Amino acid sequence: MAKIVITVLVAIHLAVTLWHGNAHTELSIALPPGKNVFVVVVILIAPLVAAALVWTRHALVGLWIFFVSMLGALLFGAYHHYILVSADNIGHLPHGNANAHWTFIASAGALALLEVASALYGAFCLGRRSARSHSTSTSTL
Repeated sequence: MAKIVITVLVAIHLAVTLWHGNAHTELSIALPPGKNVFVVVVILIAPLVAAALVWTRHALVGLWIFFVSMLGALLFGAYHHYILVSADNIGHLPHGNANAHWTFIASAGALALLEVASALYGAFCLGRRSARSHSTSTSTL
């Protein structure tokens, strides 16, 4: 069941990330190259790799990649969209039409909620797996 949930969360995350990226384009909000690398590697590629790995014998690695990438995406997005004063902050968006502003704000909020839920689910799965592993190893003592 966890494999399916993680795969669905990653698919939804990809769709919302692309929606948010479109809002960036509409408002001409560009990120510096280093931040673009982070977005591509941690926010786009890592969750896809994680979703693929959870279906293999490397499921634990996939689960860790899922958890770390969702936590990293959450921290990156929360900082840039709600704390750092820049064109990427929902309170300091550049001029544009109201629909583009709404899309940016709504997609940033959707990403934050989805990444919180995903990181928590990843932590839950890791904890459950660890508890199962611990109970199996102690029961054989």
